[in-house]
Amino acid sequence: MESRNYQLNDAKMFADITDGTAIVINSATGMYYGMNGFGTAIYENLQEGSSTGDVLSAAIQLPGIPDGFEAALEKFIASLVEFEIIVPKEETSSRPAVIDPAIAEESDFIPVCTAYQDVQELLFADPIHDVDVDEGWKPE
Repeated sequence: MESRNYQLNDAKMFADITDGTAIVINSATGMYYGMNGFGTAIYENLQEGSSTGDVLSAAIQLPGIPDGFEAALEKFIASLVEFEIIVPKEETSSRPAVIDPAIAEESDFIPVCTAYQDVQELLFADPIHDVDVDEGWKPE
């Protein structure tokens, strides 16, 4: 696995971590994404400047981590990129990743990001999407 740095795709995504769960909303499509605890821990480390190599190094030190975890990490990162949640970061950095073993074990050592579209209509019904760049929002 090639070590890379990533950052949130600020142009499209709004993200928050609440109670150990990352929720990311795509403002352009209305899709939202939720991550399990282990996925959230990995995402959080990436956002704080750890590279994928740093995350892998920390994860393989966890007691009980299954053989072949690198493939699961690659799949998880690929899903975040495919969903356009994260984009490669120009500058590279290295920051030791910190992963709580209990969170990883609770998620069966499998990071997951799930896409949801059940609130797309509600998000697009919000008048903020009807704002004209030059004139602003004009309620009917």
